Amino acid sequence: MTTVFVTGANGYIGQAVCTRFQIADHSVVGLVRGSGAAKALSARGITPLVGSLDDARTLAEAARAADLVVDTASADHADSTRALLDALAGTGKTYIRTSGTGVYTDLAHGELNERIFTEETEHSPAEVVATRWATDQMVREAADRGIRTIVLRPSMIYGDGASEQLPLLIRQAISSGRSLYVGRGDNRWGNVYLADLAEAYLLAAEKAVAGSVYNLAAGEARMGDIARAVAQGLLGVEEAESCEPHVAYAAFGRRWVDVALSSNSRVDSGKARVELGWHPQGPDLLDDLVSGSYRRLWAHKADPHDHVVSASRD
Repeated sequence: MTTVFVTGANGYIGQAVCTRFQIADHSVVGLVRGSGAAKALSARGITPLVGSLDDARTLAEAARAADLVVDTASADHADSTRALLDALAGTGKTYIRTSGTGVYTDLAHGELNERIFTEETEHSPAEVVATRWATDQMVREAADRGIRTIVLRPSMIYGDGASEQLPLLIRQAISSGRSLYVGRGDNRWGNVYLADLAEAYLLAAEKAVAGSVYNLAAGEARMGDIARAVAQGLLGVEEAESCEPHVAYAAFGRRWVDVALSSNSRVDSGKARVELGWHPQGPDLLDDLVSGSYRRLWAHKADPHDHVVSASRD
């Protein structure tokens, strides 16, 4: 039985990845930060390892003991990535890094960018994501050190009422009664359903070659349309509202706005479909927001008669 070591095992991506590898009859060891999370993993049949990304020795020992390492904990912790690669050098084992299509962010402030990226497109990343891009390159180059390295770049992940970007939009909308987008809201992000993403990890472990990278998106949507779906599905109002960047910064935080909410991140995932046999099947993102998992899990928290305004209209 293959042993898979998963960092961030109790996170949004990590939980789905652990479950998919379990279903495929792999033994899973999961890195978590505390005893409560460890108990939760044990209840799911996963062997917990309590530690952090700053504990290079723990990471190295776990990586050497496993047959396959799947790193889902952080795309921006270069030191832990380096520690895992150093531990695996010369072993021929597989290391899968979770990056993201945010490396293609263009700081567009709600304007549409027609450019669509493949894995081989020449690209100079924005400064805010330059370290993430450099870490991707470090992982790919580590294939020359006797490691089967693979970089996966998920787009906007959705499903099960969660995500990284979407809860930011949802919480702000519920607290203020206004679903916001920046500028014209014409900027577009690729998106991928959580279960389809987990399937891509398994397929990559089975089929990808050393040094490979895959952009993962099943579709894409305008950010203005996403905000409108939040308004309709959770607030019961027909339209979202445009705002200036400084208003969005106050509501969401500057990095989130620049990288994830007002930028474009448009990718072609044909390589994953052809080389890995990846065929995403999840529901449409906007449908899931309006009438699916997000409405089921969040709508009861939205009271149209009781809002605390969290962003100025100016």
